[in-house]
Amino acid sequence: MNRLLPALIISAISGLCQPVSDYAAAASYVRSGQPAAAIPLLERILAATPGDLKARNLLGIALLNSDRREDSAIQFKEALRIDPDFQPALRNLGVGEMALGRRADAKRTFERLLKLAPADPVAHLYMGEISFGEGRHAEALSHYRQSGDLHLKDPPVVLHFVRSAIEAKQYIAAEQALEHLPPGAAEMHFEAGLLLAGVQRFEPAARQFLMAPGYPDRYQAGFNLALVYLRARNYQAAIQTAEPLVRDYPKGELYNVLGRAYDGAGRTQEAYDALRAATKTDPQEETNYLDLMSLCLSHENWDLSLQIADVALNHIAGAWRVQLQRGAVLAMQGKLDDAAREFAAASRKAPDASLTLAALAVLQIERKEPEQAVQALRGYRAGHPKDYLVDWFLGEALAQSGAEQEAVEALQEAVRLNAAGVPPRVLLGKLLAKRGDSESAMRQFEEALKHSPSDVGAMYQLALLYRKAGNTKRAEELMAKVGKGTSVPDASQVTVRDLVRIVR
Repeated sequence: MNRLLPALIISAISGLCQPVSDYAAAASYVRSGQPAAAIPLLERILAATPGDLKARNLLGIALLNSDRREDSAIQFKEALRIDPDFQPALRNLGVGEMALGRRADAKRTFERLLKLAPADPVAHLYMGEISFGEGRHAEALSHYRQSGDLHLKDPPVVLHFVRSAIEAKQYIAAEQALEHLPPGAAEMHFEAGLLLAGVQRFEPAARQFLMAPGYPDRYQAGFNLALVYLRARNYQAAIQTAEPLVRDYPKGELYNVLGRAYDGAGRTQEAYDALRAATKTDPQEETNYLDLMSLCLSHENWDLSLQIADVALNHIAGAWRVQLQRGAVLAMQGKLDDAAREFAAASRKAPDASLTLAALAVLQIERKEPEQAVQALRGYRAGHPKDYLVDWFLGEALAQSGAEQEAVEALQEAVRLNAAGVPPRVLLGKLLAKRGDSESAMRQFEEALKHSPSDVGAMYQLALLYRKAGNTKRAEELMAKVGKGTSVPDASQVTVRDLVRIVR
């Protein structure tokens, strides 16, 4: 905010100039950035006419711009003692209090000013900053927007606006505000990229990282750019970013990103090689083994996946996610008893992790033993009421056991906790359709397709509902996407493959 101070304070002088005089000369000095030269002229005026509010206000401005902040506050307060409603002094007192770090005092001052001048842009700008600092993002946004375009003139304030907009899920407003960051502000563009990546706005995040070529840490800049390209499924761009970088920075996390990008681009052997390099470069990082195992699973290479699990557990004794993944591989091979032992071992390593409980629940659902899963999940849920996985799998188990109303309630809570959770949303839609609530069911399937446009189960169920409602055109469009002969997954049962994806 400091870079805003001269412009804001000098703007308060507009309209105050008198004919050529000490005051006019002093105002000229302040405008030209020579506040020290203005001070003696103004002190001479006030010695003769102590009640001259304009001169006293301008002296406060000159002192503030000379870094004599305490002295400037004295002048503004004296002006307000003479006239409590003198807005220029009130405005500049608030600015000075902000410069002194006295935010509580500044807040009271600007609130008082806004009672006198509800549209004052400077007051709204600083109230936006105060609200931002207090974590009240909705209020901050309201004040910033009432500041005219002042909040877009100072790069740090732009980022504050962006943070508040993101907190309010106003992503387009955040992205538009970032257009006001200067091209050379590498560190700010990098921070903006992180903010957007944090809310999965990957393509805009990539644009911000690309605008930070001078960022001091070349590795972090390149790694984050490659990562957002990967998350945006722009695999070729991720590869082109990561390949030259990994030659200079052979780090496990970068090999991991490169391996996943190769996999997405269909370059399977290179994906294996990169993910193996990740495990060798950083043998203590569990994620690298999980991703390599997942690659093996996607190609049904069960034995290699189990070998990788053994290597990982030798390096990381507490790698409970690897243990879970190992159990999932065994379950996919039909070795349910062996899988149960792996899940139990993972649970002992991470007794508070809901994922271990979810894994056992999946196995029980697979074995058509939903009552056991319901009992365990209900018990965990009592102490952990806001766990997406527990609500999802509880809904699955309840649906299998026939307790459909309770299943609907659990699944509704699951999608409330995780709006992007497609499998529970599809099952919820199916249960709603079964009891005749077609409109609510269609909303669930449509929402599922927003998050996963290729989900065959959601498309198929939605097509059936559209056909029943008489919208044959939409139904046929969806059925065409499903494709003839395509095996439609049963929306009423979670599978071990779901567990593999979740563990990853």
